[in-house]
Amino acid sequence: MFQFAIFYNLDLEINAAAALTIAGPVWSNGGLWSGANITFSSYVSAVGMATNCTSDPFCIGYTAAGTSTYSLAHQPTSGNAPLTMPQFGTNNDPAVAEALINLPPSNYAIGTAAAYSATGAVYLANVADLYLTNFPTGTNSGSLTPRGTNMILYYQDAANGPGNYLTRIPYDFNLLTNRVTHTIFSTNNVTSDQLTNIVYAGYSFVTNVLFYDWREGWNNGGGVLPGPKGKAVQAVQVDIAKFNIWLTNTEANGGSPYNNQCQQPSHKAHPIDSIYVYNSVPLTGTTLPAVRVIDGGMLPSQTAPYGFTVVTAMPLYVFGDYNVSNNLGSSIDQNNTIYTWPAALMGDAITILSDSWKDSVITRKPNASATTTVNAACLAGIVQSTNTTYSGGVENFFRLLETWGTFYWNGSIVAMFPSQYATNSWQQTGDYYIAAARHWAFDTNFTSLSKLPPLTPIVVNNVTP
Repeated sequence: MFQFAIFYNLDLEINAAAALTIAGPVWSNGGLWSGANITFSSYVSAVGMATNCTSDPFCIGYTAAGTSTYSLAHQPTSGNAPLTMPQFGTNNDPAVAEALINLPPSNYAIGTAAAYSATGAVYLANVADLYLTNFPTGTNSGSLTPRGTNMILYYQDAANGPGNYLTRIPYDFNLLTNRVTHTIFSTNNVTSDQLTNIVYAGYSFVTNVLFYDWREGWNNGGGVLPGPKGKAVQAVQVDIAKFNIWLTNTEANGGSPYNNQCQQPSHKAHPIDSIYVYNSVPLTGTTLPAVRVIDGGMLPSQTAPYGFTVVTAMPLYVFGDYNVSNNLGSSIDQNNTIYTWPAALMGDAITILSDSWKDSVITRKPNASATTTVNAACLAGIVQSTNTTYSGGVENFFRLLETWGTFYWNGSIVAMFPSQYATNSWQQTGDYYIAAARHWAFDTNFTSLSKLPPLTPIVVNNVTP
């Protein structure tokens, strides 16, 4: 699927204010509309009608300032046979596709034998190397023992056999008290006689964070009161740099023992290269459960050259540069991925936060850093167009919340289903964000199967020759 520059399982719309070139192949399992300032230099195909005109057929009254340029002859094409995920048979219904990132149904639940069958492996939660979740409280709770513990991390390996498919990983970060001072133990297990003194137990690379999303709390520009502010995002945050350190920790509560087992030929024959995160915080009118990755400028060195994939059923936020360098050099602020590893980000929606983002700010359109670079294949949902409301198009597939400078991105864009959590419609630039100068490119590394990110979904054409 990530061998397409753009793959939509829904109607595809694209219309940019500034020139944007799409260098890789483009596919829509629905219809396709292209408007102004777009140049397609590869094949463009749709199952429904593909149109290149100034009026959007999927949103009455929405128009473009011009039409697109197609570099190849006889493009775009309409009436193609759909591409489907073989795991789901020939059904490419968006509701079915959304199950890809969601928790599996009970008959294929995580940690059961059925989870690792051909059908159970459809669900990415069942094939990820690590499974991270929390309690519904989502924040430190005094009712839990030890107090403040709310994260649970499992190593998942079907080769460990029944009853051992999931191995709960002990906490590596413990905050203890003697009622006068606090001491942090970050690499050693806590002895049983110290348990009553724990005020927090968790993982060194995971925490809870709170920030505000003005798109999701838009409310016709009024925001969420008091404040006003955006919708409160209660996120499970994964620090990629600290995760890399955890992977090198050889203690029993570190990642190295599990990473070594994962690489054994009798197990998975690759390092830990994927994590599935489920945030149990309830979705309400004022609270959005989410996942955020931070300090991801360099992917974990222990996963090279396989790369790293993060999957969640919730909205996914990316804080700062992501996958911009490796131990050989840097590809930051350019449309060049020589010094990166394969990466994928999959969630209900994907929002990019610049390095200048501050969680405490509740005002609209804070200033972003001058440039931000993200190198990853990105699979997510979108809020579709209605007769009167434009989806934002591919040009706004990545959600933004700041007054932007330049946004470099290299990867593959995949829109599979309507978003289930982040469901507020796109608003024009100038409302809750100022559009970025887009420097986007298809990552040509993905044309090689060996350079695709872990957990890349597969699509096939079911037409019999």
